[in-house]
Amino acid sequence: MVTSGAPFEPGLLRPDLPIPLPPPSWGSVAVSRGLTMLREPAFARAHRVTLWLVTAAVALVALGQFVVVGAFRESFTVGGVVLAVYTAFRAMVLVAGERRQYAFEPVWLAERSELLREGVFEVMRLTVDGRIRDLTNPGDVRELLRRSDDDARVRLDFVYPVAGWERVYRRLGDLEFRPALRPGASAQVRFPQARYGLQPSGRRTYWLLGTPVVISVAAQAGHGAARAGTGSTDRPGAAHPDGGRRPGRS
Repeated sequence: MVTSGAPFEPGLLRPDLPIPLPPPSWGSVAVSRGLTMLREPAFARAHRVTLWLVTAAVALVALGQFVVVGAFRESFTVGGVVLAVYTAFRAMVLVAGERRQYAFEPVWLAERSELLREGVFEVMRLTVDGRIRDLTNPGDVRELLRRSDDDARVRLDFVYPVAGWERVYRRLGDLEFRPALRPGASAQVRFPQARYGLQPSGRRTYWLLGTPVVISVAAQAGHGAARAGTGSTDRPGAAHPDGGRRPGRS
């Protein structure tokens, strides 16, 4: 379950969001998509297709001029010229689209990063030094708040839509507990320093969740105070030594 201050879309908050193309300007949809056939920012592949089209156009003209004879000679030549003109327009549209994409992506990533920082995720499990802590139990929460060993190893599992889950590792001092929920309510986690990055393919994201990690937990009124700490962010794609998956590039 995820709630956010922003309008919810299924799958909006997850590590591997697909990067969209910029919203097309009015009247350009048919032209740009008809010439490039792009539905995602796969510009490297599109440029390779352009090279094949150039090769095919040259081959058709050469066949019409030097190989084919008779009635089909003109057809080959005209076909090659038409294909060459189409390919030239396609190449220009591709270059313009790629420039728009480079300008669009940082803005889109910043907007999604802001939504990620506002996102609230349901906690599945919190393990401190190998022991599972029940965050729906005010007694367990009070014990965590009293601990002073900020370097204790923490493993946090949480849910993100749709039907996905993620695991992160932190120090206990990186966690900020906020006793704000009624006893028995599921704990919720936020990552106020989180941000999205772009995978090398340029077609999907990864996330860096950062610290502090803010966890809203069950507690009785008047018990406990928030604790906070600092720590390092995850390295994209890094795996924890015990085989758990860190947030990062998929």
